[in-house]
Formats: sequence, C-alpha cells, structure tokens
Amino acid sequence: MRTNHLLGLLLLLNGLFFPRHGFSQQGSSALSSAGPVWNNTTMAAHMNELTNRLRNWNGKPIKISDIRGSMYYNEDFQIGKVFLGDQYYGSYLMRYNAYADEIEAKKTEKHEVEAISKSTRLSFEIGNEIYVLRSFLDAEKNLIEGYLSELVSNGRYSLYHKKAKNFKEGKKPETSFHEPVPPQFLNSNSYYIGIGDKNPQRVKNSKKSFMELVSKEKQTEVKKFIKDNNINFKEKEDLVKLVSFVNSNEQTSF
Repeated sequence: MRTNHLLGLLLLLNGLFFPRHGFSQQGSSALSSAGPVWNNTTMAAHMNELTNRLRNWNGKPIKISDIRGSMYYNEDFQIGKVFLGDQYYGSYLMRYNAYADEIEAKKTEKHEVEAISKSTRLSFEIGNEIYVLRSFLDAEKNLIEGYLSELVSNGRYSLYHKKAKNFKEGKKPETSFHEPVPPQFLNSNSYYIGIGDKNPQRVKNSKKSFMELVSKEKQTEVKKFIKDNNINFKEKEDLVKLVSFVNSNEQTSF
C-alpha cells in the first residue's frame, strides 16, 4: 500500500486496529504511516488463555497438541483484502480463527500472527469468502456479535454462514481396556437471514423455518420453487439459490 493512501485514511481508521481487549495496548492508539500497529503478543495470549482455562478429564492442563482437530477450517494464510465500508484499504496474509472468532493477520511471512480488532466498519475478503462483523440472533433468540460469512447481500434478504469451532472435553477411559477420548474441536455450521435492516436470525434446517420469514401472499410461489428445485436446507448452495430467488421476485410484498 502507498504511504499517501494510508495517510488519507488515518483519521477514519484511527482506533480500529487494536489488540484484543485485555491485552497490552502499548503503542497501539493510532495507525502509523506504514499501516496498522500490530500486537505481537496476540497469538501467545490466545494459547495461554486456552490452556489456562481448560482442563483434561484427569484435571491436568491441556496443551494445544493434546486437542484433536483444529481451531481453523483452513489453517493456511491467504492474501486477503481489507475494506473500510466499500473502500479498499489494503491486503495482508489472513485467516479466520473459527474458535476465537477473530481475523488473524500477518504483515508478511516473517511477521508474527496477530488479530485485527473487531469493527462493524471493516470487512475482509479471504479466499472466496467475505467476513463481516454483525449482531445476530442465535437459536435461543439471544443477540450476540460475531463474524459471519456473507453469501447473499444484493437484495432485501441477506444470507450469512456462521462457521464456528466448538471445544469438546475429553473423556476418561470407561475401563482399563479402553483408551481415553482426547479433547477436540468440532465443526459447527449455521445459517442466518437478515431482512432489510433487521438483525440476521438463525434459520433452522427446515422449510417451515424459512417460510416463517416469507409473507403469506408470496408463500405459494416460494414453496413451488423449493419443490421444483429440490432445495436442501442443509446445503449452502441451495440456500443461496433460494434467497437469490426470493430477492429477484421481491417487489414490495416479501
């Protein structure tokens, strides 16, 4: 990125790139002329937090190497783009930490892994996915904030994918002939639909759940589309097709 481009965004971006809350913020109160100020202790703090808080079935602290699976759907860093609103800001090596729900980044291959402070003004294009920070309603209608992968955004109905990793504790062996079950990270995938400016809400894997979001006068044609296209509410591609159809046929009634 050119220095003059960054200086032009300095006032807008001041305060958006910070270490995680609770970590040292020394020297991170503003952008430098060369880009965001980075916090080299971020990933070490992640690991310490995880191992200090969690215990194995025998009460001993857990090491990351003891946990089966990964905090990531893709552990590899990819060149990702950062946007401030609709304006391109710059590119970094990035990946999404699905357990910590953070965007991790490196200035270059030689730099340490760090986390970009969360802001609803920022979005990230990593690979073929766009991550945005949103407040949304979970399955229990609790309002929470986190990163969602944006799937459909060009209509009144928007569709998001929440990719999470849940930690599952290990289990002690049932008998002396059995091996202990190690702790593990498990995949958790869910989908959310936003209507206009409303907070996205989780959609269960069923036609009934989806139809509750559609106005009565439009339900007949939507049901026909679902049947004709054999829509599977567990498949991301089918949900994208369905929401895109709703948007393309919406006038004022949906």
